[in-house]
Amino acid sequence: MIRPLAISLMLLADLACPGAVAQVVAKPETFTGIHRKERVRGRSETATVSDGKSFVQLTERRYRTGGFWPPYETLPTIIVRRLPVRSRASANHD
Repeated sequence: MIRPLAISLMLLADLACPGAVAQVVAKPETFTGIHRKERVRGRSETATVSDGKSFVQLTERRYRTGGFWPPYETLPTIIVRRLPVRSRASANHD
């Protein structure tokens, strides 16, 4: 019930003030680190934290300064590699 209400309020705020940005605050007391993702294409590394019901993605700096547990270095790392797409040559092409 609370989540749909929060989403509705965020949408209303976005319609009323298009430049407004919703800010999510995760408290170290209730959230614990789940995993981290390596940087991709110049983006900073991120860590995902959860309170058991919802997930929040934070930058490495915010995770470290926020005092979340466990330490950033001990979080499992998710590595995403995308392979380039190869076009297949037709059988008739030599």
